[in-house]
Amino acid sequence: MSTEPVELPPLPGRCRSNLLIKTLLLIFIFAISFSVYFSGTWPTFIVLLDPVYPTNTELEHEPTENPFREMSVDDIMRSVWDDLPADGNFSSIESSSSGQHSVVNLEQPGAQYCVGDSLIVLVNMKDHRGNPKVHGGDFILARIHSPNLQASASGEVTDLLNGSYRVRFRLFWPGDVLVSVLLMHSSEAVGILRRISAHNYDKIIYTGTFYSGNKTEQSQCGIRLKADRPLCEYRKKEDAEYYACVRPKTLSCSTLRTMRSRNGPISNMARDERLLLSRKNIGIEMRNSFGPVKVISCPAGTHRPTEKCVAGFGMTSPSPSGYFFRNRWSSTSCQTGNFFSADAISRCLKGRNLKLMGDSTVRQWQETLIKTLKGLKYVNPYDTHYYALVVDPQRNITVQWKMHGHPFVTGYNVVKDAVGYIFREVDRVAVDDVVVIGVGQHFRPFPLEIFVQRLINMRKAILRLHKRSPQTLVIIKLENTRELDSDMTHLSDWFGYVQNLAQRKVFRDLKVVLVDAWDMTTAANTFAIHPNSMIVSNEIALALSHLCHDA
Repeated sequence: MSTEPVELPPLPGRCRSNLLIKTLLLIFIFAISFSVYFSGTWPTFIVLLDPVYPTNTELEHEPTENPFREMSVDDIMRSVWDDLPADGNFSSIESSSSGQHSVVNLEQPGAQYCVGDSLIVLVNMKDHRGNPKVHGGDFILARIHSPNLQASASGEVTDLLNGSYRVRFRLFWPGDVLVSVLLMHSSEAVGILRRISAHNYDKIIYTGTFYSGNKTEQSQCGIRLKADRPLCEYRKKEDAEYYACVRPKTLSCSTLRTMRSRNGPISNMARDERLLLSRKNIGIEMRNSFGPVKVISCPAGTHRPTEKCVAGFGMTSPSPSGYFFRNRWSSTSCQTGNFFSADAISRCLKGRNLKLMGDSTVRQWQETLIKTLKGLKYVNPYDTHYYALVVDPQRNITVQWKMHGHPFVTGYNVVKDAVGYIFREVDRVAVDDVVVIGVGQHFRPFPLEIFVQRLINMRKAILRLHKRSPQTLVIIKLENTRELDSDMTHLSDWFGYVQNLAQRKVFRDLKVVLVDAWDMTTAANTFAIHPNSMIVSNEIALALSHLCHDA
């Protein structure tokens, strides 16, 4: 074999440059390793190198990465639970957190505060014996308010994981400001809620009715049924959505027409655990060691956002996302428009199709618009419970609401084919439509992974929509709080809080608008599954602020 050197053709300029850089880098790494090996310490040095930037030609040939990463149910579930503190183990009611015995203190008391300042309070949690708690995990909601000014805002709660909680409020208006901190659930109650929800698909029981000609049969349906009986399974592998019914004796699976629901029993709960989730232990206001806080207008004042409201802002909005003053919601991220009058709303919606998809809290938008815009009339003058269409022919405004697909919690019969999975409805959206999505309340009784799977399917549909129509506006309405006398084992606001966390994670990198109904209803202290007209009108005004910036 010849040992004569072989002369290679000269390398192109860019290749020679890359080879030189790699050679220098290897020499550099070897020198550091040599120094560490013999001295036992890392050398101190300063390296001054000119940065190397790719040329325009190189950039043109770089592979383009998809900025929207694939998400799995496990990814989101893990991320949500990582954000939540460990809950407490229930041993007795006496050792659980007590709102009546706990105290709220000002962390740095002052004679007065300026508009724009932060107000910090410290919650010292105690049990029913008056002993300090030593771990976190309690579910707390907090707000400031001035009733005479119709002003309120939520507070940001930080769990210090030692039985204490720090709550930060931003002061948005001058006057006497009251602080209200509610213990919604003790950490022990949260632990019970987590336990009875994990892998429990039987909190809601469905009855399906099969029709063929004059013949009907009924059978049990559900998201998960035991396979000890023949089943009719309704699924599509591409979206992982699934539910099943016990196969009727004579009729085929394709004849399933309606379903209705009822609450199923929860057998794995002790008497004291049920008592801990009863109304007298929910939403307890903790005692303040101080009175109203005096807030004044100072020369520096508070910064008001000057940016227009655009899609994409919402998922990274600060806490709180806004505040009420004179019953009008002002966003802390962007300029909220005055979309409360019929003229302002009709100018914004003229020539538009508004597609409302989800539960009845989104249908409230349609009902409010009908009351405000007298030209809107039902195309079908009856309530079908799962679909409604109203039109103003003069202004060419269409507002359609459609109930989301299974699961739903309702005592009336829902026609299976009349409701629609939102992600499939989004695939039918036209270029000039405006999409509003609001889901969650009907998912609260089920394990979190059911809701997360639905969110991921909606995320994929929104990405497909924006690929074919980048300018189509998509609005996500978060869940709102609901009645404190609801069945907590099925419908607790803690479930809604966790589901809202999941929504933020799934949609946070998409070009969508966030209407934070949770923040609004926490600030206003409404606790109603169907918030009052003041809340709904402000939800609509915030959404339209993203649609019509100059109105």
